[in-house]
Amino acid sequence: MMGVEYLKRLRRVLTLLAARGEDLSHALPVYSGAGFTPELRAAEARGEVIMVGLDQLHDTR
Repeated sequence: MMGVEYLKRLRRVLTLLAARGEDLSHALPVYSGAGFTPELRAAEARGEVIMVGLDQLHDTR
């Protein structure tokens, strides 16, 4: 299950990429096949991350 530790690592990578001049204006999604912890769901509610689960990856609508 993905938690805030994953989000912290992702933020670190994004910081490094931004320092190199990469455009990160659309860098928000996080996906997991194992689900998300309540803390990561709270980060999503604050608009810090967008999470995509398997149900959304395979949505054929």
